[in-house]
Amino acid sequence: MLEKSDIKKRLKMAFWDCNYSQDELYGVLFEEVQVEYLPQERIYQRLLETYSWYQILEIVPKQQLQKLLAENIIKKLRFPQLRNRYYYVRELLF
Repeated sequence: MLEKSDIKKRLKMAFWDCNYSQDELYGVLFEEVQVEYLPQERIYQRLLETYSWYQILEIVPKQQLQKLLAENIIKKLRFPQLRNRYYYVRELLF
């Protein structure tokens, strides 16, 4: 897993087009804070659409992988190829 500062940078890069702070993104991802306009599921979706699986494993804690690969997250992915890939990963892991 990456260091806290590196995780914050990667989260901010994934949300380059939004006005969220690194601290907000990190806090929501690690369940330290709740932000009404930024659900954790949106962070998961953006990470799956932005980074490779191995990069995601460096960012997301292992105990959150099942939530990351939940049905409601995967079905919101924009690209069918990504949805298929992560359904397969979910099937292998769980």
